[in-house]
Amino acid sequence: MLNIDTRLRQAAFRRLEALNQQYSNDVPWEAIAKPIPLDSESFFIASRAIGIFQPRQMPDGILSIKTVVPKQGRINIYSDATSDEGGFWYSLEAGGTAKRANRQLLISYERQDPIIYLVGVAPGRYLPLWPCYIDNVDLAKELCHVSMHDRAGQARHVAESHGAYTVDEIEKRYVIREAKTRVHQAEFRARVMLAYSNRCAMTGLPVPQLLEAAHIIPDTHQDSTAEVSNGISLSRLHHRAYDADLIGIDPDYRIHLNDNLLSTQDGPLLESMKQLNGQRIAIPRNDRDRPSQEALELRYQRFLTR
Repeated sequence: MLNIDTRLRQAAFRRLEALNQQYSNDVPWEAIAKPIPLDSESFFIASRAIGIFQPRQMPDGILSIKTVVPKQGRINIYSDATSDEGGFWYSLEAGGTAKRANRQLLISYERQDPIIYLVGVAPGRYLPLWPCYIDNVDLAKELCHVSMHDRAGQARHVAESHGAYTVDEIEKRYVIREAKTRVHQAEFRARVMLAYSNRCAMTGLPVPQLLEAAHIIPDTHQDSTAEVSNGISLSRLHHRAYDADLIGIDPDYRIHLNDNLLSTQDGPLLESMKQLNGQRIAIPRNDRDRPSQEALELRYQRFLTR
């Protein structure tokens, strides 16, 4: 039978897998904070009050670490950031090994325990990364380095050795890019959802699980930015239609449907989309977050030529 440490970690990973499926890498604290059943009791993944967390059922070591994006006006006490090594620097509790949380983190570092990193992407919203490993601790600077090094093998089917590079070096670069991309996407989505009050800008649909942050200028374009003004909250269906240029939005925030879409006759769902033609999207209250009219014009011109 598996020991309690392994069973706790496996149960926590299963819960996070389900949450990621439900919330698309932008998980609210309320969902993370729900207890997880195990045998005749339950345990928690993390704590709202502390960053380095060990469930009471875990004999030693830690289960998770967490960084937060503070609410406006509060001071951010964290200095965590992505690193060139393909992971993240994480701040220990001030006080070194005199603090119990730091001692438990060192145990997980020495054993190479798989842990969870809850990366704050907006106030009360997190991107869960797992399994992560602590691969360096600097007690003098009160920092540790967290990475997902066991995922490098997943790159073998897309990375081929060439030139002066070895497969391991290519895999490392792949993991660096993957980690940074996931954090970037989750931060962008969380900020766009917040600006649009978790509603679709076209339909008003208020179900976050069915909403996505659509880029006006695609993130693959050289002129794309990660600013909220380059994003619009859309349902998954309307996001796909926007990306396919079946729907366009002009600089006055007015919606236009492709002529082929307008002429197609196929049931109530399509008819409801047709009713959007000529309507204006809802825009954020904050002027800074409203869709860039310059970006909309550039994107709308592409829609007109399709």
